[in-house]
Amino acid sequence: MHASTLARKEGWLKKHEAAYVERPIYLPPEAAKIVVAAQLNFADSLDQNWELAVMDMQDPIPMRSIARAEGGYVDSINGLHAAWAPSDAYFVRLSTSVMGVMHPANRQAVSRWADFGRKNTNLVISSYLNQATKVVRANGPQIAMAIDLKDIVLPHKREEYLKHSKVFNGNEQSAERLAEFLDGIQGATFSVEAGSQAAGELRIDFTSDTALLSQSAKPMVLEIVDELGIHLDDLEKWKVELKGKSIILSGTLSSDGMRRVFSILEIPSTKFSELRDEIVTTDSPDTVAQASLTYFKSVTVLIDDLRKYLRSNRDNHSIYSERYARKIDRLPILNVDEDLLTWGSKVAETLRGVALAKRAAGVRTGVRNAGVYGNYSYSYDGNNYYGVRSNSSVRFQNRTEEQAQATGVRFNSWKEIEDSTAEIRREMTKRYQIEF
Repeated sequence: MHASTLARKEGWLKKHEAAYVERPIYLPPEAAKIVVAAQLNFADSLDQNWELAVMDMQDPIPMRSIARAEGGYVDSINGLHAAWAPSDAYFVRLSTSVMGVMHPANRQAVSRWADFGRKNTNLVISSYLNQATKVVRANGPQIAMAIDLKDIVLPHKREEYLKHSKVFNGNEQSAERLAEFLDGIQGATFSVEAGSQAAGELRIDFTSDTALLSQSAKPMVLEIVDELGIHLDDLEKWKVELKGKSIILSGTLSSDGMRRVFSILEIPSTKFSELRDEIVTTDSPDTVAQASLTYFKSVTVLIDDLRKYLRSNRDNHSIYSERYARKIDRLPILNVDEDLLTWGSKVAETLRGVALAKRAAGVRTGVRNAGVYGNYSYSYDGNNYYGVRSNSSVRFQNRTEEQAQATGVRFNSWKEIEDSTAEIRREMTKRYQIEF
């Protein structure tokens, strides 16, 4: 990635080594190859049950440096040098040149992971994920993110989607044909090739031929992506191709689009690549000022990116709000002003609150609609019948009321973020006499 024309033109390597600011994806410059894995819960806003990373390090980093900068401590787990971090991650030296990171920081899980690595000689991942590793090539895409989706479809969720889909307009005949097709989804692979610009490809694989989607493939993909809460503006401009049992979308990928899509699955920490032994113990005023400025710009880049996204996707933000809150939690904090760190933590907490309000609105809507039976409700005055009302309008009203409440939370929360950002910017500029 760092050798690509795009990376050289935009100075990605320099940004990676010096700051988080504006870089579209986190890649530690010391690592030659990286594998990140996670278990995503599709029934709960793509929440991660666990995540880990393994990195082939060209320039190994001492565990003591990681522990010192993270504010954690050095540990020894099952014979391996390790460092615990308060960001709820464990760093482990798996071999001289290989480092692992696991989140959450479950010490027993780390120990058993180490045992598994020592004893295992076979590849223990699904065939779909194994095949996806072949996407990354020396002369092809440098990054691939694959999600195993076999047996992921819940029948009642699929029926609900087909019934309310704007693409298929509730057509029962189409729904019957599509149900079996959707149940056969195998996985999705998102790849990026950085040349003079970033080229992206989203490939979705099924067990059946995609020919029946000749007119509706792209609208269906966009609709389902939106349903999941991971809307990506770039996808709307991409071309679509039906190739055998696969739907393939491809096109250029913007920096903020890359930052957004890879926020779904990232390395459990972004701090350690900033470390050098000679920097760890430095806390001069100039060092603190520059580290604080970098931190402030990093948080504001994420705020601006999310604000831009919300302008066109106001009702589709819970996942990215949570992921960006986590990005803030994982920013390098070495030598950063304590007041600035407090502000960053509050911004992350506020973003989580926005996401929680959005999810809670959906839950409350479901509860209220569960009490609405049939297609119509009838009203009587004594013995005199006087009205009938479609229950679809009741359900719509329930959703509108709950979403309005979530919108109010989002509006107030963003005002708090903007006010606190302006305040901390004035304070830091005054304190360090440099422009924040």
